[in-house]
Amino acid sequence: MPVAVVDEKSLPSDLQRDALLEWIGQSARNGRTLRAFLSSIAFAALRPQEALALRVRDTHLPYGESGVLVIRPRPLSGSDADASNVTGAPRVVPACPELVEVLRAEIARRRLRPEDALFTREDGLPLSGAAYRRTWRQAREAVLETHEIDSPLARSVCDLRDARISTWLKDHRTALDVFMVAERVGVSAPSLVRRFPHCFQQSREAANERIEAAFAGQCRE
Repeated sequence: MPVAVVDEKSLPSDLQRDALLEWIGQSARNGRTLRAFLSSIAFAALRPQEALALRVRDTHLPYGESGVLVIRPRPLSGSDADASNVTGAPRVVPACPELVEVLRAEIARRRLRPEDALFTREDGLPLSGAAYRRTWRQAREAVLETHEIDSPLARSVCDLRDARISTWLKDHRTALDVFMVAERVGVSAPSLVRRFPHCFQQSREAANERIEAAFAGQCRE
């Protein structure tokens, strides 16, 4: 199946991301939980369904430091354009100090136990896709400029994931780094190359070497 190329125009900046998350935390129904949920997508590049499946026991959140989230294998829907890792061992994803702080606060606020789901509504029922997508639309309309609302910018919550992946790829410079990012987000290195071509344009020669190494490594697997 062809891999959809990420449109750079859809990726929110850090300031836009933070403004959207802040509005949701302060203004939306179930806002604090939704902010924590969306932060896990924005800062750890989780798929929405991976974030919803997290339990407290899947987190290691040391105070004031980076932590980790353990993503356990689960069947992925056919709508996941980059879903190429659906079996195998649990995936360990880094959680930056900012995300650690948000998740620690949510766990403490709701007095969650190790087996509890990390993200649920205030009444304990599951967060639904319809609910968080509706809240995201409301946040866009409240935060973004008029011309931005009608643009591809941050149209989907998955654009938060793509923005984080893009940042990680731009910060890495070797083929091994590309493989590390691919492993972190649960996809193949070639799929990252295909989906995020804008991250490999800093130097045509260097980009070609990274792309060739990524595909060569995939062929050896």
